Amino acid sequence: MTNVTGLAERLNLFTLIWGLGNAISTLPETPTPIDNYDWMQCDEPANDTISQLVLRRLFDDNYNKNTVPLKTSATVVSIEFGIQNIAQVSEISASFTLDLLFSQIWHDPRLRFDHITTCLQNLTLGYSMVEKLWTPNVCFVNSKKTEIHSSPTPNIFLMIYPNGTVWVNYRLQVQSPCMVDLVLFPMDVMNCELIIESYAYNAAKVKLNWREWQPVFSIAKSKLSDFTLYGLQWTKNSFEYAAGQWDQLTVSLTFSRAYGFYILQMYIPTYSSVFLSFVSFWIDLKALPARITLGVSSLMALTFQYGNVAKNLPRVGYVKSIDVYMVLTTAFIFLTMIEVAFVCYLESENNMRRKERQAEKKKERVAALQRKKDKKKNNYGATTMTNTNAADSDLRSNYDEPFSNGTASHKISISRQANNMFESLHALAQFEFPGLLADDDDENTKWTAQNVDKFCRKAFPLSFCLLNLIYWCYYLYQNYLAKAEALAQMTPPS
Repeated sequence: MTNVTGLAERLNLFTLIWGLGNAISTLPETPTPIDNYDWMQCDEPANDTISQLVLRRLFDDNYNKNTVPLKTSATVVSIEFGIQNIAQVSEISASFTLDLLFSQIWHDPRLRFDHITTCLQNLTLGYSMVEKLWTPNVCFVNSKKTEIHSSPTPNIFLMIYPNGTVWVNYRLQVQSPCMVDLVLFPMDVMNCELIIESYAYNAAKVKLNWREWQPVFSIAKSKLSDFTLYGLQWTKNSFEYAAGQWDQLTVSLTFSRAYGFYILQMYIPTYSSVFLSFVSFWIDLKALPARITLGVSSLMALTFQYGNVAKNLPRVGYVKSIDVYMVLTTAFIFLTMIEVAFVCYLESENNMRRKERQAEKKKERVAALQRKKDKKKNNYGATTMTNTNAADSDLRSNYDEPFSNGTASHKISISRQANNMFESLHALAQFEFPGLLADDDDENTKWTAQNVDKFCRKAFPLSFCLLNLIYWCYYLYQNYLAKAEALAQMTPPS
């Protein structure tokens, strides 16, 4: 009986296991989404699902972002960038800052999906997916500072084409150095460069090329307040490092300074100061303080104007165009003050000589009158002598009479009579001998103070205008040559 019961239990257990196996075998197999998806359904809602499925298949465990896409040859990376805005060009820091759209295009066969589906023309992905891709690590090797714009998220564009072509675009702000040569300042031309290299891979792994059609372009017309973008050139070179040869792409931007600001703020006020100093040539010699004040004020104004410009320039060890101009204008104002001192010296010397001549001529007047009296005696005889003696006796009586009275009033009367007599004799001498009392030295002396002033009234303005004409012709021509050289380099070599 016991054996029969055990056999029945084993039979029931076998039947249960058999039934459970049949039940499991009849369950439907759970399909994966890719295997069970209808790839021919290419409507808009389906494309989103297809994109997700393609990404899962592309970025599976077999994709390694740390290895280059091609094992047997170098990966070719095409570079382009559009200049969005030129923010600043600074001669103080010898740099320029610009916003640009920087694109890198390369082919990664591991990211092909044209064999998976034909519904998608491309995969447009978010910025976070860039970290999952292999990238050529292209950078600006000579930049002082480079930032990716974040407004509010990082401005990175990523697109993958069905054949595996990857397009990554960054919106960057780059600060890069410039070659500053201020010899022609403020009519100078500045040349700024951006140098692009793959920082991690040499030319054996990554080759850099410019895009075939105009790789560098300006999206909007950039116009700075003090500079104008005049030339744009892009070239390709190779550079040897210890680790091998690297491809190097260079963009050269030539900026021409707009010197209208300096004409208004520096040149025109300086011209006013110089011509104001020339006014002293028309001021009377006796107004010496006014002439000196005018020259000193002009010189101080000139120094102040130059100081405002010089404080915004770097300290360089060579002569700039504006330095030449400042030396020119300062020299003219300084010479104006020298002329004031010179005419004052001439005037004082002439006054001294005039006093000496007057003292000598006073002595000659009496002798001249005496000679005239002697001549009259010879011509008119006794009658003239009688009249003359009478006049002399009257004159002596006029002199002797006050002394006989012995009063102070008579002495004053004698002095007045003597002065009146001297003036009468002086007038008579001027009438009878006009050449004797004239300032012959003043007429014969060429370099009198008045003559020097008259000469400087014409010489200073004319010479200043002539030197300015030479100055502007020379430096404008040099500016033209610099622009022509930049214009010739705008088209890159083939």
